[in-house]
Amino acid sequence: MLQHWRATLLIVVAACFFAGCGAGAPTVTPTPTPTPAEISARAGQATGAAQSLAFSITVTGQPVYSDASRVFVITSIEGALRRPDGALATLKLRSAAGIGEVRTVSLAGKQYITNPLTRAWQCLAPGQAFDVAILFDPQKGIERLLQDGIETITLVGEEDLDGRLTYHLRGTIPGARLAEISGGVIGAAPVVADIWADRETLRLAKIVLVDKAPDTPEPTTWTLIFSAYDQPVEVRAPIEC
Repeated sequence: MLQHWRATLLIVVAACFFAGCGAGAPTVTPTPTPTPAEISARAGQATGAAQSLAFSITVTGQPVYSDASRVFVITSIEGALRRPDGALATLKLRSAAGIGEVRTVSLAGKQYITNPLTRAWQCLAPGQAFDVAILFDPQKGIERLLQDGIETITLVGEEDLDGRLTYHLRGTIPGARLAEISGGVIGAAPVVADIWADRETLRLAKIVLVDKAPDTPEPTTWTLIFSAYDQPVEVRAPIEC
């Protein structure tokens, strides 16, 4: 009988131990799921903390012109950013004469661009042409928009993107805020934005902007892909200004 009682006591003690009985048992607090706005804000902060990144932009739908005379249509942009003040990009352009390209460099507040016909480098006055560096301006660029510039943001779900698990968010960005960082070529009206951020690092992976001006037959779709975070990027002034 005594042996049976001891065995029963051991079972009770063991069960109580594994179940967490007693005043000293730890309390497990579940980690709260971040809201879509919190995910977006953290993605903006994580992307802004990167010292460099590469980006590609594809433009489809309603044509976007790179010049006031509406000769050259932008089809794509490939570039890289090096903080705090360096960016370079190659713009692919389409015109009646065929396909061409323009290269740009931004460094220390100065902008340089190649002539689409002669390909010679020239200096630009501030505000004379669209500057890709402003897309990543810490005060009003993409990273800032993710933190406080997206309205009615929702979480579409979690999706695999090129082998990485990402958060997929969707919201609306006021047109004026995008026009300010794009030289007016984006943001004729509120823009629908789909955003993918890496679930682990929260850095931006992809953004799709659908820009539908009231007086156009179809929207312009901008697809931005971000990669090569914190990789070396060399930005040099091509000429003296």
